[in-house]
Amino acid sequence: MESINPPWKLGMHVLLLLLLGGSYVSCEEWCYDKSSCGPRTWYSLGQCNGANQSPINIETRKAMPGSHLGPIDFIGYEDRLRPQLLVNNGHYAEVEMKSGAAIFGRGLPATYYLKSFHFHWDKSSAPGSEHAVNGKRYDIELHIVHTKNNMSTEQARKDPEGYAVLAFFLKKDNYAPKMNAWKTLSDLLEFIPEKGNSRQLHGEFSLGGLLKTVDDSHYYRYHGSLTTPPCSESVIWTIFPDPIPVSPQVVKKFTQSLYFTTRKEGRRMQNNFRPVQPFRNRKLFYFTESKYHHDPYQF
Repeated sequence: MESINPPWKLGMHVLLLLLLGGSYVSCEEWCYDKSSCGPRTWYSLGQCNGANQSPINIETRKAMPGSHLGPIDFIGYEDRLRPQLLVNNGHYAEVEMKSGAAIFGRGLPATYYLKSFHFHWDKSSAPGSEHAVNGKRYDIELHIVHTKNNMSTEQARKDPEGYAVLAFFLKKDNYAPKMNAWKTLSDLLEFIPEKGNSRQLHGEFSLGGLLKTVDDSHYYRYHGSLTTPPCSESVIWTIFPDPIPVSPQVVKKFTQSLYFTTRKEGRRMQNNFRPVQPFRNRKLFYFTESKYHHDPYQF
C-alpha cells in the first residue's frame, strides 16, 4: 500500500521550501563569476559547444580582402530619443532602443534593425573586451545588436544570418577627447546597481554621439555566434579595430558601479566576458575604403 504523508509533514515540506526559496531563486543557469555556472560550463547550453563560436582572436594576417563588402550605412543613430531604457540584466549593462534605426550595406544580406546595445569588461586595471586583435584586448567592448528585417530576437536565433552585431573597443586614455555622451552614460550607471534595476532615458545621449570618434572606413567581418547562452550561431560580426578613447573615469564607472545580483551579496559585475573561441576553418574578411589607402595589417 502506498504511504501517504500526514498533513503536518506536508506542511513542514512547504515551510522548508519557503525557507530555502532564496537558494533556489538565486540558482543561475549561467553566469561569469562562479565555477558552477561560468563560461567553462556553458558547453551544455544551446549551441555553446558549436563549431562557429564567438568571440575570437582576430589574426589580421589571416584576413582576406572582402571584395563583396562595402561601407555600412547607419540610419537613426543620431536620434537622442531612440535610447529608451538603461538596464542591469544581471550579466551586463544594456540599453534598449526605440524601433526604427537600422544598418545596411554591401555584404549584409538584408536591412538590419537596431534592437539594443551592451558592454563587456573586466576590472579597471585589466582588459575586458571579448574579441582580441592579434592577441591584444581592450578595456571594454561595445556590442550593437541588430536583427534581420526587424525579426524578433527569438526568430533571429533560428536564422543563420539573423543577427548583425557591430563591435567596438573602448580604451582608457588620459588625453581622450571630451565626449559628453560617454560621461553621461557612465554617470547613469549609478542608478542601476542591482540586477533588474532600470532607468528610463529621455534624450540624454545618442548612439551616434557615443561613436563620434569612430573611424568606420575599415572593419573585419566573420560569421559566428552570440557570446552568451544559448550561443546561437546566427551572427554576422563586424569588428571595428580602432579603439574609442575614453577617460579613465568612464572605465572606472563601468567596472565599479554594478553588481551581478545585489549589493548585499557583493558580487561586483566584473570579468563579464567570454574567453576567445577556436576559429577553426571559418573565413575572416577585411574591408578598407580605398580612399584611405590603409594597410589592413596595421590596424
